[in-house]
Amino acid sequence: MSVEGPRSWSGWAGRTIEVPADSAGKPTLLEVRGGLTSSFRFHRAVGGRSTGENLVTTSRGRRMRIVLPADSSGFTVDRITVSDGASGFHRWHARIVGAEALPPLTKEEREGKYTETFGYFQPKRYYEERHVLRWEFKSHGSVTYHLATGGRPVEIPYFPSRPKGTFPLTHHGYVTISSPDKWRVSLT
Repeated sequence: MSVEGPRSWSGWAGRTIEVPADSAGKPTLLEVRGGLTSSFRFHRAVGGRSTGENLVTTSRGRRMRIVLPADSSGFTVDRITVSDGASGFHRWHARIVGAEALPPLTKEEREGKYTETFGYFQPKRYYEERHVLRWEFKSHGSVTYHLATGGRPVEIPYFPSRPKGTFPLTHHGYVTISSPDKWRVSLT
């Protein structure tokens, strides 16, 4: 278990990480990664204890960007093991990133798999203008919208096969798309 700096962490096994409270009630953006043969679950923590709310499960060493909600004190990491006890030989990594590290949410349709977080920071041309997020999952998944200024996130879980949906984005923020299968997302 090692700490690489005040804004990055890594380790072999599960532990609780306290995130520096310099975001002044705003969500914190994290980039997490598990090993090629090891998987980890990242959970939200409040007051140094896990809430059990799963933020993301790493997959095959892919870098995934997630949002730690505004009222969180940190996160916990659990190594996923199978019944025979084998769980791979790789470490997990996590670091705080800025909004510029996120791909922007635009009118261009994007496709992906697993978990991805997009930044939504488009200026309105007039006061009443509202952009609408459109999504489609191949199987099931969820959409989570975090306001950049803080507050409770809005989570929209979908479990029927081939779900589609829309959601109005009223303010600047972050949109996390999560699915074990393929998804498509765009802004109108």
